[in-house]
Amino acid sequence: MGFMDKLGKMLGGDKSSTTETVKGPSATLREHGIDPSNLKFSFNQDGTVTITGHAQDQSECDRICEVVGGIPNVNGVTNNIIVGAPEPVAEPEVTGAEADVAVEEAAADYNEAAGRTYTVKSGDTLWAIAAEMYGSGGKYMKIFEANTNILDNPDKIKPGQVLLIPDIEES
Repeated sequence: MGFMDKLGKMLGGDKSSTTETVKGPSATLREHGIDPSNLKFSFNQDGTVTITGHAQDQSECDRICEVVGGIPNVNGVTNNIIVGAPEPVAEPEVTGAEADVAVEEAAADYNEAAGRTYTVKSGDTLWAIAAEMYGSGGKYMKIFEANTNILDNPDKIKPGQVLLIPDIEES
């Protein structure tokens, strides 16, 4: 025990803090054996979560809503899930320079679809958002890096901004 530890103990600072860590919807769904890759989550100011995307069947849709609704601090779920596989979209054949542009647009669409969104509320920080979404505030730079198109500084976010929350691999 170092000097600062002893001093802290003498001053009454030896109380262990009980900080609750809440996992985001994707991690929570994975823990329940549900693949969240076809889903997007929007967090509303009233504490509700709007879920959009696709589910295989109605029972999976109901289970998703039940699990997300059971997350601490979630006040309700708005279900915008489409039941059944998404309809395949026929893509026109493109060649040359048009193909390069199409590849870039498809990559941008994929990157947006790979995550979910969060609307910044007054008092929010990227650290707090990362703690809510990933269970660790230290992953805030993942959110910042995914939003450099609207953010210049991770310490400067504004209420009303819609941030892309990328899915990250659990480690």
